[in-house]
Amino acid sequence: MPSFTKKAILASFLHLLSKKPFDKITVRDIVDDCGINRNTFYYYFQDIYAVLEDLLDEWLRDLPEDGGLQETALAFFNAVTDFTLRNPRAAHTLSLSLGLEGMERYLAKRLDESFVACFDRAGWQEQNRAVAAAFVRHALLGFAFSYMQSEKKRDAVAVSEGICAVLGALAGQSQTKNEK
Repeated sequence: MPSFTKKAILASFLHLLSKKPFDKITVRDIVDDCGINRNTFYYYFQDIYAVLEDLLDEWLRDLPEDGGLQETALAFFNAVTDFTLRNPRAAHTLSLSLGLEGMERYLAKRLDESFVACFDRAGWQEQNRAVAAAFVRHALLGFAFSYMQSEKKRDAVAVSEGICAVLGALAGQSQTKNEK
C-alpha cells in the first residue's frame, strides 16, 4: 500500500497533468503543488519519469496472474477507462504527451508477458505465443489510446463486450489452419 505522501505526489502529478503536458511538468512543480520538499519527493521517486511509471504501473497491478486472455485484456482496458473517466483531462494530456509509442514503451513488456502466459495456458504453440501477444497488445493499446484521446467517450461497457467477443474468437483458436 503506497504511503500517504506517495499518494499525494501522484495526485499532484495528475493535477498538473490536467493542466500541462508531461514534458513541461517538473519536480519543482510537483513539490510546490504537493507542499513537500524536494528531498521528500526524491525519497519516493528518482525523477518525473518514475512518477509516470508508477502511474502507468497502476493500470497493470490488477492483471490476473492466472487469468484467461479475455479476463486479462479486460482488466487492463477497464483500468485505462476507469483512469480516463476519473481523470479525463489528465488522460487526454497524457495520451497527447506520450503518444501511442510512448505508452507502448512503458507498458509493452508487462502486457506481452501477461498475454504470452494466457496463450500458454490456452495451449498455443510456443512459436505463435509472442506474435499473438504482440497482436493483442497493439490492438488493446490502440483502443486504450483512442479512448483516452476521445473528447466524446464511447460506452466502455460496449467496447469491453466487443473486445471480449474478438478475443474469445482469437483465444478459441490454438493453431492456424496451416498447422492442423
